[in-house]
Amino acid sequence: MAGGMPELTAGRARRRLSEPLLPVPVLALLAVAAVALEHRVLGWAAVGALAGYALSGSV
Repeated sequence: MAGGMPELTAGRARRRLSEPLLPVPVLALLAVAAVALEHRVLGWAAVGALAGYALSGSV
């Protein structure tokens, strides 16, 4: 810890990137917005991304 700044390790960065707090609501809103605008392919892509994220063990 040089200069009072905590060191960013690979594990800490990976944990922040895999935290489901941000990606899950963003993908869910994307899916709802895409369906509301009648963009079915984009809606199913967002649903697929949510499923893949859940199955990856990140959630």
